[in-house]
Amino acid sequence: MMPVQTPVSAGMFSGVGFDADSAKAGDDALMLDDHSSLPTPVRLSAWAKTLPAFAAELVTDSDLTKPYVYAEVPAKVEQAGVARTRITEWAARSGLSGLLVQDIVLASDEAMSNAIEHAYPGVSGTVTLFAACSSAHDQAKIIVADRGVWQPPSADPGFRGRGLAIMKKLAGVFRLTHSANGTTVVLGWPLAD
Repeated sequence: MMPVQTPVSAGMFSGVGFDADSAKAGDDALMLDDHSSLPTPVRLSAWAKTLPAFAAELVTDSDLTKPYVYAEVPAKVEQAGVARTRITEWAARSGLSGLLVQDIVLASDEAMSNAIEHAYPGVSGTVTLFAACSSAHDQAKIIVADRGVWQPPSADPGFRGRGLAIMKKLAGVFRLTHSANGTTVVLGWPLAD
């Protein structure tokens, strides 16, 4: 049974090496304002407690002394592009490159896009994005979570509806869970020594 999810203070994209003051105003124009006086690691810890155990473990095992991304953003289409940019920047600051970065960006974009499009039919809501490397520096990981409703995939996806299959194919680890408290997607990639 998943714990009851409690609201998390809204935050702009945070992380080592991210300077919110120097970010492009247009990119962050729709980001939620951070009115919390708590440091990001404290907010991350509180958020982790709302996640399924397997996802919470990934958050607590992350190296927050290295670049990471943590943001709760409005579930609006414009935010998918902002998230792609931040994930790409995080991957570069983390020393990741090549096809791995492309896989990470595409799979995380699918997760964000699914949450934005499907989690809150007819109502507003937020999507939380987390990206970090494990404390052992052997895995890159992404968590996308919402507090919306699960929309099961169509039996015949037609032209669209292949996001889950794409995530599963691109990530070394793909885990999805949904409940009355929302949906959580965990994506992971092993890192070479």
